[in-house]
Amino acid sequence: MAEGSQPLANGCLRVTAKGKWQVAETKDDRLEFKAIEEMNMQTVNRRRFIQNITLAGAGAALSLHGSGFAASDLPIGIQLYTVRGLSRDDFQGTLAKVAKIGYKNFEFAGYGDLAAEGVNSLMANLGTQACGTHEGFQKFEADAAAVVSFNRAIKTPYVVVPSMPREARSGGVAEIEQFAAGLNKYGEMVKQAGMQLCYHNHSFEFEKAADGRTIWEVLMEASDPNLVKAEVDIAWVYNADVDPVELLGKYGDRVKLLHMKDLDKDRNLTPVGEGEIDLKAVVAKAKQIGVEWYIVEQDRTREGKEILDEVAISFKNLTSLLS
Repeated sequence: MAEGSQPLANGCLRVTAKGKWQVAETKDDRLEFKAIEEMNMQTVNRRRFIQNITLAGAGAALSLHGSGFAASDLPIGIQLYTVRGLSRDDFQGTLAKVAKIGYKNFEFAGYGDLAAEGVNSLMANLGTQACGTHEGFQKFEADAAAVVSFNRAIKTPYVVVPSMPREARSGGVAEIEQFAAGLNKYGEMVKQAGMQLCYHNHSFEFEKAADGRTIWEVLMEASDPNLVKAEVDIAWVYNADVDPVELLGKYGDRVKLLHMKDLDKDRNLTPVGEGEIDLKAVVAKAKQIGVEWYIVEQDRTREGKEILDEVAISFKNLTSLLS
C-alpha cells in the first residue's frame, strides 16, 4: 500500500541514480490515509509528459463506469487507499461509485469514521464484502485487541500490516527480527479470531540487510509462515529489480494476496495491464501457487486522468487476465 496522502516535509528518502522509489514514513505511522509513499509519487511525477486525449479515448474510459462486467465471481478486490482523494469528502458515496464499476470486494485502509456496524451496513447496501484490511503496526501495538475485534466484526479474512516501522528497516538484522516477533504475536491473535495476518511489501525490503540477506528474506525467515503470510505488491517488487514471478515461485502458498498495479517504462504508475510488467505471467504463477485475492491499487493517477476512470480500466483488464 502507498501510505501517504500529503507531501511529507521530512523523512523522505528518494532517489537513487536509477530513479527507484524509496520509502519514508509519517511521524506516527498511522494507516488511515497517512503514510509512506507520497514522496515516491512526487518524484516520479517530476517526469512530466504531455498527453493528447481524444474524445473517443476519453469516452471509452468513462463508459467503463457502471458497465456491469460479469466478474462478481472473480477474486478481484480494490485497495480503497486508491480513491482516498474522493473518499475523504464522501466515504460512502465514493465506495458506491467503486462498487458500480464492478468491484465487490474491498480492502480497507480506514473506515470513514464508521463503527464496525456502519461498515457492515454500507457493504450490505452495496452488495460488497471485505477481502482484507490494512492496519498499521503501531495501531496493533497501541491496542491489538481492538484491532482484532473490529476486523472480526466486519468479517475480513485478511488483516495486513502495510509496512515496518522506521526503526526496524533502518536498523540491523536484530531489529528486523524483533519486528518479525511482533508480527508473530499479533498473527497468533488474528488467527485465533479466525483471520490471517499478512505483511505487505514496498521496494525497500529488497535492499540488503547487514548479513547479506535482503530485509525481505530476514523478515520471512524470522516470522512464522503459519502466522504471517505475504501480500506481495507486484509493482514495488518490480521497481526493486526483482522478478515478481520468481518471487511468487519462491514463497509459494505463503503468498495469499497480490496488489495488482503496473508501471510504464519510466516507472510511472498505470492501470493494470497498461504498463510494462508481464502481468499475464504473474497471474499464471499466482494461480499455480494458490493466491486468493488480486487487489487493484493505484497510488497516483496518470497526469490528466481521473482515478475512477483508471480503476475502471484496471477492473476491465484484470477481469480479462483472470477469466
